[in-house]
Amino acid sequence: MTKSRFAVAIAAGLVVSTLAVPAAYGQNRTMAPMAAAQPRPAGNGIALLDVSAIFKAHTRFKSMMKDMEADVKRAEEQMKQERDTIRALSERLKEFRAGSPEYKQLEEQVAQRQSNLSVQVALQRKEFLQRESNVYHMIYQEIEQEVAYFAQQNGIAVVLRFSGEQGDPGKPDEVLRDINKQVVWSAPGLDITATILQRLEGRSLNPTNPSAAVPRQGVPYQR
Repeated sequence: MTKSRFAVAIAAGLVVSTLAVPAAYGQNRTMAPMAAAQPRPAGNGIALLDVSAIFKAHTRFKSMMKDMEADVKRAEEQMKQERDTIRALSERLKEFRAGSPEYKQLEEQVAQRQSNLSVQVALQRKEFLQRESNVYHMIYQEIEQEVAYFAQQNGIAVVLRFSGEQGDPGKPDEVLRDINKQVVWSAPGLDITATILQRLEGRSLNPTNPSAAVPRQGVPYQR
């Protein structure tokens, strides 16, 4: 499946600001035991998050996108079969004299099927784009929730989007991407990507309780 506008938007980069935790989020939970993890961010009120890396590694997101890609392939195969049928009908026009009743009837059938196929293709494209948009939106909301809770529990005032991917000096596009990075340098320990990703994966491991997450060091996550 080719890269969609949503994937491009994710790759382009946005600033992730901490949001107020929803009223029901983080309430009525007891202290959970801490798990070994990366050092908590330095106490300067700033943290970094590689959103693109989370989308690339997020198990449930990848599964949903894989399912959608399979549906796209099935739809494409159905469209191909219809195109082949229309092509075969068009070839049959040669069997009749132009202007004859048989020719006109078959010509109208071909035109109608071509019109129906064009409409179906447009509707399918719209449906898959909307479905993809919904998947990205849902996962990004979960990212925001986890970031908000983590930030509030650790005294972080703002979480900035950055890219931890290193570009290839031999590829001009990647060199330009590195030059345009918002974060030029950061102190060790500010990157909270692994922590947020593990908490998101915890949601996937607890399908009956989507708000559940894996506790991390420095984050007194309550259940």
